[in-house]
Amino acid sequence: MTSASRSLHWVVAGGGTGGHVMPALALAEQIRKRGDEVLLMGTDRGLETRLVPEAGFELLAFPAQPIYGRSLSARMRTIPATAHACWSAWRRMGSFRADFAISVGGYASMPAVAAAALRQIPIALVEPNAIPGRANRAAARMAKLIFVQFEQATSVFAAAGAADRVRNTGVPLREKLVSAFADAPARRRVTPPFRLLVAGGSQGARQINDAMVEAAPRLDASRIEIFHQSGEADRERTAAAYRDAGLEAEVVAFEPDMPKRYLWADLALCRAGALTVAELALASLPALLVPYPFAADDHQTANAAALVAAGAAQMLDENPLGGERVASALREIFEAPEQIAAMGARAARLARPAAAAQVIEDCAKQIGSA
Repeated sequence: MTSASRSLHWVVAGGGTGGHVMPALALAEQIRKRGDEVLLMGTDRGLETRLVPEAGFELLAFPAQPIYGRSLSARMRTIPATAHACWSAWRRMGSFRADFAISVGGYASMPAVAAAALRQIPIALVEPNAIPGRANRAAARMAKLIFVQFEQATSVFAAAGAADRVRNTGVPLREKLVSAFADAPARRRVTPPFRLLVAGGSQGARQINDAMVEAAPRLDASRIEIFHQSGEADRERTAAAYRDAGLEAEVVAFEPDMPKRYLWADLALCRAGALTVAELALASLPALLVPYPFAADDHQTANAAALVAAGAAQMLDENPLGGERVASALREIFEAPEQIAAMGARAARLARPAAAAQVIEDCAKQIGSA
């Protein structure tokens, strides 16, 4: 039992992609708000190497490498780096006097989870996807608590005998993002021109870009305005396609203020990563989702299916995507504008703005300091 007379010491582990780093930072913000100490652990080559220091947090970065989905020989080559990462995490947890470790998933979390288990430090998992990642599935037996966003994930962990440890809190989101939508007005725009936000992630998505280039001449310029985050490689080509079609469109390589764009838009055309899905709900923004087909265990399709089942989104696969399919789906949505408002209202019911605070509160109770 940790004494409430001193601040608690937390380790938050995971990284590589924004889908792991952003929830880790959201948790770190809540820990700092409590007056506790926090140390983040991740890889030495993921987004965390830039984003964590920028947010003012300490990062222990080690050369962790993915294990799952690789050949046996490739996995064997990762053993020295993985062993070193586990040793680094174990040693730093000792000097940091860690009280609790939280994994946000991904291969970057594995050395920290292993080190915490060896030190008998309580472990919690945050699983943002409908199909739990392999790292979190492997760690489920060691976890005191498991936090999920989707009921499907709850079922997976329950089948592994962890039903009593699962909490459906949603995905931890950063305070800046939550605050951006706190006083947002209800969506009432149901008249053209409709505002379409196209975003394939921070680097863009080639398949979505290609489809929009093909769809551009099939869209009614009097009924649609577009903001498109394309990534640098496709920016000029995409902008030219919109110009040639006479469409009003702004195309950028990267948009640093996505909350502003979520609030502007009537509909999003985007991937179905866990963080994107959580942000759409927070923004009460309906979506036409195009899951990335090569995501691990096809988890983006499962994420998208959950929103479709809730009536908050529609889904297109990439078999193939094609401009005509995208244009047809957009026309169908925009021909029934009342559907946009209804989808947005259903998306809003899925929002969990207090997820980060709830995760930390529940974990603190495990060590006797709520």
